[in-house]
Amino acid sequence: MKNYCSIRTICSAISVVSLMFIGLAKAADEVKIGFVVKQPEEPWFQDEWKFAEQAAKEKGFTVVKIGAVNGEKVATAIDSLRGPRC
Repeated sequence: MKNYCSIRTICSAISVVSLMFIGLAKAADEVKIGFVVKQPEEPWFQDEWKFAEQAAKEKGFTVVKIGAVNGEKVATAIDSLRGPRC
């Protein structure tokens, strides 16, 4: 049980860090925040997405929900959220 909780805590921390770094946008653009989770089928992450969407409605931004089960998919998700380079 302890091992599962520590994995869950690490995944949650990764999600929060991803949320902070991926959410960068130009001031003139609509703000979109990518929320990347490792296990999108897990209730814990479903709840996080649900609460992020509630905050998005209240604060006026869009949440992009992304499930990325490995590092390669995380990198792809970050690249797609970043958009084209100037």
